Amino acid sequence: MGSKRPRQVFITGCGVKGPQVFARRWQAETAATTSQQQEEKITVTIDANLLQCCVCSGPLTTPLFQCTKGHISCSDCCTDGALDDESECLMCREPETATRCRAIERFLAGMSVPCLFRQHGCTEMIPYRDTQSHEASCRYAPSHCPIPGCAGYAGKSLADHIRVGHPTVHHTSVRPDCVTPLRMHASEQARVLWLSSCCAKFLLVAGRDVPSGRSLSIVGLMDEQFQDEFKYRIEVVGKDGVLALSGQANGVERLARPYQASAFLFVPNAIWDSYPEDIPVFVHLK
Repeated sequence: MGSKRPRQVFITGCGVKGPQVFARRWQAETAATTSQQQEEKITVTIDANLLQCCVCSGPLTTPLFQCTKGHISCSDCCTDGALDDESECLMCREPETATRCRAIERFLAGMSVPCLFRQHGCTEMIPYRDTQSHEASCRYAPSHCPIPGCAGYAGKSLADHIRVGHPTVHHTSVRPDCVTPLRMHASEQARVLWLSSCCAKFLLVAGRDVPSGRSLSIVGLMDEQFQDEFKYRIEVVGKDGVLALSGQANGVERLARPYQASAFLFVPNAIWDSYPEDIPVFVHLK
């Protein structure tokens, strides 16, 4: 008996012979590996100053331009009448043409950075192009408090900050569309007012930001109970008459800038300090 030749076996499926099956599998695996490599992300640490415009020192915003000397400028610093792919370098003393730097544009388009306010609790990674808009609306951004002397806070709404950070502030229940008398102490800086009908809260601020007097203003503490149509009237009774201010209470969720009342009632020290005990202040909310 002669030796038997090894039998060649073809694996077939769906009418396709084995070698073709293996070729397709190899192509699919190669494509998957390539796709995985393309989507792979790495974490690097770079100097934040390298992401600043050479002209204005602000964040780099596309389109970007780079001259032959290496100066990179953002879209806000391009010369007037710049072409789509050409501009004039504002850093060079002599006229120097700057061309689109698409390599850096692609680099920035694929880059994400941690929030500037991560030390206050924000854990988001933001695409570089969205950093300015995110920081403008981030709930962890440092916020200002309208109560005089408060250093500010972060990570919560103004209503929560008043509740947690100023537990000693007095609260007064106010009936809607009724004049409510308040007996404020001379040293009192704020009073929380809440409407008994809907539990909406307001902050009556007694500021000392005006010379020779106090500035009384109303801030709406924004929450689910707050609406936009609340109106107020503040009155302070003096020996020579009544000081009054009427307006609409604007709801505030947080203050990104130091508090500055759009309207306030000026009460001179001659009136505020003329009462030995409490100052008669009347509030009308509706």
